[in-house]
Order: sequence, then structure tokens, then C-alpha cells
Amino acid sequence: MAWQFRIVNLLLLVLTAVLELVALYFLIKILFTHCVLGQEYGISVWLYLCFLPAITLQSVILALFRLFFITVGLDPIAMLFNFVSGLVCIGTALTLLVATVAHCGNKYRYMFFVSSCLGIIAGVLHIVNALLCNAFMPKDEWSYAKPSKRRRLRETGYKQRSPRRVFKS
Repeated sequence: MAWQFRIVNLLLLVLTAVLELVALYFLIKILFTHCVLGQEYGISVWLYLCFLPAITLQSVILALFRLFFITVGLDPIAMLFNFVSGLVCIGTALTLLVATVAHCGNKYRYMFFVSSCLGIIAGVLHIVNALLCNAFMPKDEWSYAKPSKRRRLRETGYKQRSPRRVFKS
């Protein structure tokens, strides 16, 4: 089951990165519309602009590393990144979508909808990926999540592999 999970994880990462790149492309196009330049839209566009590029960059880098290194993205840090990024993407994209539905009526409306809908889908995929990582993460990786987790694993009788030493002292 491990290799199927790794393939699903990789596909989710790549799909999420592609969706975020397309959403970012449309978000950049939105910045030069007359309604944003005329300041009809303020906080919803700028809030989305503050978070989406950083999340997209991290997703693209994580997907590239995941392509070349098989175990990257299967740890508690990647799980936390996916969970938080998913919540932030959904929250900021929903803000833009609600503002668009309530106020937009011009020919650039499709750009607002495409960017925010792709952001919501990418956020959902981030959360799905975090839940998959949580379900299929190796037990050795979980011991790094929390120091008290190591104690509980020892009490249950789980034998953790000792880490290899790279440098001999």
C-alpha cells in the first residue's frame, strides 16, 4: 500500500501546484482590471495576493522535491504545511469569491471566479493530502512530530529504529 500512497501523494502535490499556478496567473491578471485599479476591490484581492504566491511557491518547490526525492512530503511538517495552506487557500479564495458575487458585474468577472474557484479546489486538495499523510505516514516519522509521542510509542511496545549516525565522533 505504501507505493500507491506515494503515487497519490505525488499526483495530489502536482495537481495542487498546477491549480495554484493557474489561480495565481488569473490573480495577476485581475490586478490590472479597472475595478481593482479604481479601488472598487480592496481587501479581498490584496488578502488573496498576500497569501497565494507564497503558498504556490512552497507547493511548487515541494512538488519538485517530491519528484526527485521519494520520501519528501511524507512527514509531519509537510502534513502541517498542507493543512494550514489548505485552510488559508480556502479562506482567502472564499473572501474573493463572496466579494465577486456580491459586487462584480463587468466583463472581467470570469477572472475573479476562475482564480477564486481554483484556489478553493487547491485548498481542498491540500487538506485531502494532509489527511492522507496523516493516515499513511510511517510510524517512525510520527515520533518526530511530538516528544511525548515517543514516550507513548515506547509504552505501547513499538520499537523505533535508531537513527543512523552520519559522522562518527
